Amino acid sequence: MKNKTGVCRALLLVGMGLMIPCYLFTAGNTLLSPWPLYDRNRLALCLLTPLCLLLLLLLGRAAKAKVFETHERAVLLGFAAFYFVIQLVMASALRFTPVTDLEQCVTAARRLAQTGAFGDSERSLIYFGRYPHNMGLVYLLAGIFKAADALGADALMAAALVCGLLFSMGLLCAARLCRRLGGAQAQARALLLFATCLPFLYCTSELYTDAFSVAFAPMIVFAFLKARDAGGRKERALWALLFAVCTFFGAQIRFPTIIAAIACLIAGLFEKRAKLTALLAAPLALVFAVGGSAVNAANEANLGAANIAQNKLPKLHYIAMGLPVQSDEGYGQYGYGGWLIFSTSFDDPQARDEALRQEVIDRAYTLARHPAQLLSTLSRKNLSTFGRGTFNLNEIFEADAHEADNAVKQAVFENGRFNRAYTHLATAMFVAQMALACIACIQAIRRRDTHAAPLFLTLLGAFLFLSIWETRARYFFQFMMILLCAGAMFETPSTHTAQKA
Repeated sequence: MKNKTGVCRALLLVGMGLMIPCYLFTAGNTLLSPWPLYDRNRLALCLLTPLCLLLLLLLGRAAKAKVFETHERAVLLGFAAFYFVIQLVMASALRFTPVTDLEQCVTAARRLAQTGAFGDSERSLIYFGRYPHNMGLVYLLAGIFKAADALGADALMAAALVCGLLFSMGLLCAARLCRRLGGAQAQARALLLFATCLPFLYCTSELYTDAFSVAFAPMIVFAFLKARDAGGRKERALWALLFAVCTFFGAQIRFPTIIAAIACLIAGLFEKRAKLTALLAAPLALVFAVGGSAVNAANEANLGAANIAQNKLPKLHYIAMGLPVQSDEGYGQYGYGGWLIFSTSFDDPQARDEALRQEVIDRAYTLARHPAQLLSTLSRKNLSTFGRGTFNLNEIFEADAHEADNAVKQAVFENGRFNRAYTHLATAMFVAQMALACIACIQAIRRRDTHAAPLFLTLLGAFLFLSIWETRARYFFQFMMILLCAGAMFETPSTHTAQKA
């Protein structure tokens, strides 16, 4: 029995360790890759990153101050309140008119809130037939808009309010999960690391899936830890249910949220906690079965089953976009690859799927036969995903091309006067945060400590998924709280001596 436990723990440690080369490669690629992404100065990034890492290490020492222990809850609630207030201030400063994908979601949500029906707009039916995964955001916004109309409030500011509340809840869960893993000092480190993530100051102004989903991964991991450490069956069952509910709702906003739940289940299984894993998996499967059926029924009622079947893009569409073979080929659907045009040019869905399947095979074969081209592709795609510490969130609220008419916009907008300096600082800090998470993982492996395995496995899963799937700089943002929690495990004492949250 001890041998089996030792093997499982060793395998789990190996799984944790796999995230280290992934993110060290990412850090090096972001600093040194010659591929153009934006007007970036590689020398400036190489000089700034060590300084940022030094700052993070100094903050780790600062977290040992007694104030974080004696006034633990006051500091925690103060951080949450600060971020909630600053998000509302930034939402006002970055006010914008939704366009592109967000405009589709907002328009559909307003129609649902006002009439209770989706309507017969051909434009909306085609868009959501192609992207039914965005319907989760539509239903959430519709509920917010309906409440805002009843109260006579501004609909978009109400959405920013809810997004800010979600963010603060995610921050609280992230801090408390660090508290469970490493005590009050780990919680303090997490809060100080949060303060170094500059996009956290304004992210909820985006009002898109990236911002609405950022809180769910730490909620999922926190629920897992509470279930793992619960003292009784009823308490464990309650947290297992919350684990399932958080995963389901997070997945409706942005499906890769489920990576955090999978990481938790893998950690539980390899820690030889079979009963816990089964207890978590059962309600998770039930909630997804029942909730998924309800969502599919609502989608079919609003969009029409035939419309979804005709327009929905297959998964191979996104994988094909994730396997570019030309250096000038875009990673988005409207890039030089023309994937949206390609995938919508077939009248027969079966013919389309076969053409996509063959295209994926051809691309994979081409890359496999040319290692240099494969490395080039990995480098370019990795840079496209992780190369901006701003996560290109301005892509959403700068899309309506309004002027950078205040100090915040001058920093955040790509055409702003201070944007280049801000982008380099945020990117250097992001690279330093990745490096700190890798160091923390190395420390955990040396201690043979798997208690924080869900954090490191989530990061590994996110990296692998974004390496295969179509990707943008915004897509990793939903896992930023997990990355910072992983960094907060640096110099963490054993969880056996940590106090319970």
